[in-house]
Amino acid sequence: MPVTRKRRSTGKVTLADVARMAGVGTMTVSRALRTPEQVSGKLREKINAAVAALGYMPNLAASALASASSWTIAMVVPNLAEAGCAEMFAGLQHILQPAGYQIMLAESCHRLDQEEALLETLLASNIAAAVMLSVDHSATVRHWLENAAIPVMEIGAIRDQPIDMNIGIDNVAAMSELTTLLVSRGYQNIGLLCASQEQWLFQQHLQGWHKAMLRHHMSPHRVVNAAAPPLFSTGAAQLPELLLAWPEMDALVCVSDELACGALYECQRRYIKVPDDLAIVGFGDSDVSRVCQPPLTTIAVPHRQIGIDAARALLARLSGRPWQSTGAISPVLRLRSSC
Repeated sequence: MPVTRKRRSTGKVTLADVARMAGVGTMTVSRALRTPEQVSGKLREKINAAVAALGYMPNLAASALASASSWTIAMVVPNLAEAGCAEMFAGLQHILQPAGYQIMLAESCHRLDQEEALLETLLASNIAAAVMLSVDHSATVRHWLENAAIPVMEIGAIRDQPIDMNIGIDNVAAMSELTTLLVSRGYQNIGLLCASQEQWLFQQHLQGWHKAMLRHHMSPHRVVNAAAPPLFSTGAAQLPELLLAWPEMDALVCVSDELACGALYECQRRYIKVPDDLAIVGFGDSDVSRVCQPPLTTIAVPHRQIGIDAARALLARLSGRPWQSTGAISPVLRLRSSC
């Protein structure tokens, strides 16, 4: 006599449990949850009451696999503390949540192997779209995303060869504008301080710097690219090295506000007057740039607007409408007392 094997219970409330309590079939419950307009109001009330009483949670992953669609968008960032990450996420949420989409946020910790592992899991979950910060990706990740048949949005900065869609600022133009400002204010011996960052981003900043300096027939050789991260301590530590190498330097461009404020604090320690003896400008318009003394001239990146524009573009693609790039989002020059 064959032995009937019972499926082991997971302890979770199932669709069948809801159907049993409501006194209807499982197909009716499924229809009421997915397309409530196809179920009568009285029946819908009974089913909703059973759902509430049992605490039933639909299996969204199973539903996505069954319908070949998903309402989940994955956002992968190298670091949750990355400049502008929170603001861009807020911009995405502002548009995507009312449209019914949820964003799954994942952190790769600046590791290519971690990013690969995350993307392998996320793509297997049948996500609707992927949002990536404009960073370098491994050849494997690029191959997966190029062949995933879903919208892929890179945000933060404009890339030369984006995977799919790309919305952000033009770092070359932004750095050129910042450097040109110093030239227009009469500074003759300008330096550039960089720190550990993505190689492509360093190249964009350097290109903008060279573009402005050479256009005005000035020497672009005063450049330091520190191996340390772009922190306050790095800016403070590098300023003496810059002044030792180029004592004639009268202005300094920094690729982050943290570097600039570190250099600014070191100037105060050494009784170097800013901007009388040395002008300093930063990049990012962080909170500290507004409250340091003197307040820091910097470039403001509209991170929230980048997120909003990216979300609108994703919605267009997800609904089958064509998307055309509107070009780079313009950063805003914040002119303050440091130059």
